[in-house]
Amino acid sequence: MALPRRVTSLLVGKAPQLLKLAPVVIGLVHKVMPSAIENRVLLQVLNTLAKDFIAQGELDFMHNKRVCFCIPELDIRWIFIKTPHMNKLCLLPQGQLEVDVTFSASLDAMVLMASQKIDPDTLFFNRQLQICGDTELGLEIKNLIDQFDISQLQPPMRAGLELWSNALLEQQYANAQ
Repeated sequence: MALPRRVTSLLVGKAPQLLKLAPVVIGLVHKVMPSAIENRVLLQVLNTLAKDFIAQGELDFMHNKRVCFCIPELDIRWIFIKTPHMNKLCLLPQGQLEVDVTFSASLDAMVLMASQKIDPDTLFFNRQLQICGDTELGLEIKNLIDQFDISQLQPPMRAGLELWSNALLEQQYANAQ
């Protein structure tokens, strides 16, 4: 569904102001949205991106491994597992589970990594992405993240990610000047 040209122009024109509110909105949505809905959306996106890797057995190294993604500033912590009998990634409950590896980064760094505007290695070496725990497992997952085909995302999600990541890069460039 295409948006009317006037709405699109307005959104693009107001993007910098809207994107400044994104962390607040995402944090609020995370706090008030039922976890079942959030988990369903998150798993739909991740399993769409990982579909080919799963079908080809490239995620078999993750069998029964607990992988945590954290966005500390928003108090977000997702723990994923791939069990041998399931052909998809699953989310585990938010308890005090021990994990095999943890990826931790700011929301901005996660957006840049998800959009593939900045590769995970660059974020890691710039200390914007921390990987704790099983380093070998972390490196394998980090390398797969960079290979996801984000063109498989729904067009509105892909467009939002593109707009947001471009604004972040422009902001970083402006701050470096």
